[in-house]
Amino acid sequence: MDEGLELRFDVYTPLEDAADLPGEGATLIRIHGGGWDTGGKGEGNFPQMNKYFAAQGYVVFDVQYGLNDQDQFVEFAEVADEVAGAFSIDDMVRHLGLFTTYLADHHEEYGADIDSVFISGGSAGGHLGNALGLSGNQYDDTIDSRLTVSGLIPFYPANGLAQYRDLTGEEGLVDPALMVEEDSPPALIYQGDKDAIVDPQVAKLFREAYLEQGNTESAIIWMPYGAHGSDLYFSGFYNQTFIYYMERFMYQYR
Repeated sequence: MDEGLELRFDVYTPLEDAADLPGEGATLIRIHGGGWDTGGKGEGNFPQMNKYFAAQGYVVFDVQYGLNDQDQFVEFAEVADEVAGAFSIDDMVRHLGLFTTYLADHHEEYGADIDSVFISGGSAGGHLGNALGLSGNQYDDTIDSRLTVSGLIPFYPANGLAQYRDLTGEEGLVDPALMVEEDSPPALIYQGDKDAIVDPQVAKLFREAYLEQGNTESAIIWMPYGAHGSDLYFSGFYNQTFIYYMERFMYQYR
């Protein structure tokens, strides 16, 4: 299934000793969105965010996963052959899991602390980040057990919506809310209340899953009149507001 697949990542490291910065070398894994069949790392995943958090002392990894090539969410988007295939949600989480094993093996080369790992992404990337971060106790061949996930930071996560793209997978990987447990990592969720692509109810259900398990370590930052992708302008009101809370969330839980 993975024949011909070539997956890469970009890494952003602090310019000075991370020990003197708020992040202290903690790891931030960022996963791009795009409806599970478009998008990519690099330019498509907001490098300004990656640079900003590297400057705060975090080691940031912008990761590519295999994209489903059956029916593109954005018809005119170009997707390189080496990252496309008939991949299910299980495969995409498995690809991200392969990266975490590489990270566990090589983290010292980047100065990345794998005892303090945050996972973040938007839309499909938010869903996959949640699935990756919550899967360790329930599914094999996902996140490497040598990593400690300190927090999840999904932006308008598309939990449970892959079925509408005819994408299959294990129930919990398709809807990560089903994997939430009492000791699941804390979650900080970005959600615009006017999102017309991912219903805001999805974010509510994710937080409710935490509360139902007796886990109070989750919160939604609601963005009034915010649409899908309302964070894309780095200097904009929505993104700067959320960065304020994101920084403090990561500092608290790292």
